[in-house]
Amino acid sequence: MGFLSTIKENSREIADATAGSPDYFELATTNLSLYRALSDAARKHVSGRLLDAGAGRQAYRKMLEPLCARYESLDYVPHRGLDHHADLQNTKLPAAQYDAIFCTQVIQHLPEPQRAVHEMARLLRPGGRLVLSAPHMVWLHNEPHDYWRFTGHGLRYLAEQAGLRVLTVKPVGGLICFLAYAPSTAALALCWWARPLFPAALFCNKLFIRAALWLDSFFGARSLYPTNFLLVADKPPA
Repeated sequence: MGFLSTIKENSREIADATAGSPDYFELATTNLSLYRALSDAARKHVSGRLLDAGAGRQAYRKMLEPLCARYESLDYVPHRGLDHHADLQNTKLPAAQYDAIFCTQVIQHLPEPQRAVHEMARLLRPGGRLVLSAPHMVWLHNEPHDYWRFTGHGLRYLAEQAGLRVLTVKPVGGLICFLAYAPSTAALALCWWARPLFPAALFCNKLFIRAALWLDSFFGARSLYPTNFLLVADKPPA
């Protein structure tokens, strides 16, 4: 196994081990910057019956459950506690049954993301909200199923073509956030071999990424170099 492959494999193991805990969102600058933006958007737009579309490890479940009346998870890969095992491009679920859909960092892994956005629009009730994020700058991951990178204009186009009304499109993370991602991820992955040292490495990494995000807020040039985009849209009344 090559060095980069080892970094990726260890990073995946770390993500699996920390999913569902606050540590998961402080593994890297991109994790924390996106979590902060998604938390703010979820508080404003998530309510009622919610579908966590492409939920994976359900890392956001603890954040989302207090905001909604009913939380449901969907993913293509079976996971423990998953409510719906389905392809987001064609779920076969009944139409117009969700008040909100939360879909973060998923559509880049789908061969036909436009089908997925149309499907989520179909599942929303009139007036329902979609909270959707996708990467603009990120390393290759989950290969070979890593197909796309998105601009805010691209996300807006997909949403509008699906009949949704775009409320906001926000760049998340900037150039410093992106540049800090690789060293923080590699350092944690290397320390994963020496498990007794990992808690100390994680603590130091939290300080590093918080400092990087602070700098990013001043010098990150988010409009030019965003790491992710966050879109919020609703389904107009019929």
